[in-house]
Amino acid sequence: MKPKLKQWKQLMLFGIFAWGLLFLVIFIYFTDSNPAEPLPSSLSFLETRRLLPVQGKQRAIMVAMHELSVAEGTDGNKVLSDRNLSDPLNLGPSDLQRWVQVKNGFENEDEFFSSQIGRKSQSAFYQGDDNYYFAAGQPGPPIHAQEMLPFVSRGERDQREGVLPAYTVQRKQKKKRRGKQKPSHVFEENDGWDGLYSTTSRAFLYRLWQGNVSSKMLNPRLQKAMRDYLNTNKHGVRFQGKREGRLSREALLCELRRRVRVQTLDGKEAPFSALGWDRHVPAVPLSRLYPRGLQSCAVVMSAGSILNSSLGKEIDSHDAVLRFNSAPTRGYEKDVGNKTTMRIINSQILTNPNHHFFDSSLYKDVILVAWDPAPYSANLNLWYKKPDYNLFTPYIQHRQRNPNQPFYILHPKFIWQLWDIIQENTKEKIQPNPPSSGFIGILIMMSVCREVHVYEYIPSIRQTELCHYHELYYDAACTLGAYHPLLYEKLLVQRMNTGVQEDLHQKGKVTLPGLWAVSCPAPNPVPHS
Repeated sequence: MKPKLKQWKQLMLFGIFAWGLLFLVIFIYFTDSNPAEPLPSSLSFLETRRLLPVQGKQRAIMVAMHELSVAEGTDGNKVLSDRNLSDPLNLGPSDLQRWVQVKNGFENEDEFFSSQIGRKSQSAFYQGDDNYYFAAGQPGPPIHAQEMLPFVSRGERDQREGVLPAYTVQRKQKKKRRGKQKPSHVFEENDGWDGLYSTTSRAFLYRLWQGNVSSKMLNPRLQKAMRDYLNTNKHGVRFQGKREGRLSREALLCELRRRVRVQTLDGKEAPFSALGWDRHVPAVPLSRLYPRGLQSCAVVMSAGSILNSSLGKEIDSHDAVLRFNSAPTRGYEKDVGNKTTMRIINSQILTNPNHHFFDSSLYKDVILVAWDPAPYSANLNLWYKKPDYNLFTPYIQHRQRNPNQPFYILHPKFIWQLWDIIQENTKEKIQPNPPSSGFIGILIMMSVCREVHVYEYIPSIRQTELCHYHELYYDAACTLGAYHPLLYEKLLVQRMNTGVQEDLHQKGKVTLPGLWAVSCPAPNPVPHS
């Protein structure tokens, strides 16, 4: 009996051991994944506002989050500096002409497209989801595989090796089918924009430089985001004007001069008057801060395409420099300069403790201009009760601590007035959301400066999906917008540009005249009856 009992115990122990080993194998199988390989997110565009990066978080301009994993111990700033994002910047005029050989369109289509192979970004290579291709999402210059190691996982590189040769074969097959036929114009309206712009961003970029793009040319996912925002209409937009389309540059500038009036909260309107805000707001309004005006001003965007631009000295040579949100200068002086006169911040900067609004040197010794989306009706009582982010409390706290620092909150009327102007000059319906901080900043500086130079608002040949030069985050919506009507803003700015095309191509530089320096015809007198 005892030998049988002993044998039974041994069998039971062996069974337990076998089950434990099987469990261990299953556990390892399901948990052993490559931690450096990013996974696509299926979050809706409405939810991404909560998930944007902490540093420089923009207000819901992303349609979906593409999270980027970086190996432990990698210095993010060093990686950005070491990546050669700007080989085309050092090209001479003849090289630039070879890059975009255009005379009424591309003269050498095959050369143009072949130069674009390999320009897909990291976010364009997620497994099995072609919808993650963006319209203008591919970063600028080609990057060698060794340079991509800190950013791209092995799985992504394997996919890259599979996708690009397939595309090359497809192009060759198409060329054979055409035979000796004359290449069709690259920019014909019936060419199938989704396929073209998910393949190369340079064609789209060239059209943006010419001011000849529309939302129909965007990736279907961005188009869907725009439609969803139109249907949601969170801010209750009720546009009553006409969508005229194209005014001439001169007429548009005169229209802006006639209508744009920078307006900030003065504490005299309810509910702020009852709260004693007139004691806290600066005595001198923002519109009168420079009664004699400024000569030259720079508006420096936070776009990743400004990296390796070597524009720092040129930017610092201006009388005033405007920057945005948490964009730093330390460590990036060569590209973005060091001078900061004014900083526009959205309400998240004031409310998110990770931005250290009260302590960070970014927000000291500069003019601060904050804003928050309000109802289209500009109902201040409703806005005060339910702001997008409650910037009012930290504003008062900051004013009490720093009463001598100019700090303003933009009036909703001014913000929505700019939106009206964009819509009036666009035939398409634009997103019923406030303009971007960039467009707001451009109009503020045009109101106080004789000449304004805007850097990387319309991308240069260094165009990249890197949203901001100071953080590792990629999304093409940073360039074209989803929440903000960025595409239409940029078309408007392109129309007003008085600078040379070479500056736009190589520097991403737009030159705009100050509104008070614009010469406009006198209004026709009203005849007396």
